[in-house]
Amino acid sequence: MTLLDYKVEEIAFMFMLFCNIGWIQESAIESFYHRRLINRGFLKGPYIPIYGFGGTFLLFCCTPFRNNGFVVYIVALLGCTVLEYFVGWFMETVFHKQFWDYSMMNFTYKNRISLVSSMFWGIMGLFMVYVLQDAVNWLIGVVPVTVMIVYTSVMAVAMITDCIITSAKQAQFFKKIKELPYDKAKKLVTEKFIMMGGAVMRRREKVYEFINKLRNKEIELFEEEESDIRSISKDNAKDESDYK
Repeated sequence: MTLLDYKVEEIAFMFMLFCNIGWIQESAIESFYHRRLINRGFLKGPYIPIYGFGGTFLLFCCTPFRNNGFVVYIVALLGCTVLEYFVGWFMETVFHKQFWDYSMMNFTYKNRISLVSSMFWGIMGLFMVYVLQDAVNWLIGVVPVTVMIVYTSVMAVAMITDCIITSAKQAQFFKKIKELPYDKAKKLVTEKFIMMGGAVMRRREKVYEFINKLRNKEIELFEEEESDIRSISKDNAKDESDYK
């Protein structure tokens, strides 16, 4: 059964379901790592859209090769790696922030993708095709269509609203950071990066690098102001001398 065999409402239902499953998985891992509850992801709600796209993508691309596990693995590995890279690039371009970082691993490219994560996506493809798809098909057969539509509609409205509000707050956050003293800005950004997912060894270094850039900018502005004040003082002193 390929993705084309599903109805539109069923595909939308699966997309939202995969978003929820991805959020549960990542939040559980991050919460265990930090030993406190972490709401993983860019958005505030219980969903991570990339998992919706990734899960739907796997069903579309991998199920036609269900009879060949090796091909399923390769297709999932390559497809999800490409998806992960371009989603990472898009998020960094739009929001100026790296939402995941493989800098602590070997064989990475721009810290957006890595050999280990790609191999993991291949395994996830096998799990999706041979395990999860059957469970999802059973769930679709049990859940009434009306419930699917209501669930999907509520989740879609919540996700779109969440994205708009979070994007606006993100812009305000960076504006606020530039106005804070160095120590407060450092503490606030560190906490923000941990909430984004801190199971990365070099993430804290990136935070400090970002803060140092802000600090250097403040120092440059301060030096410019001092230079302007000295220049004005010299001009005033010259005017007084000329007057005498």
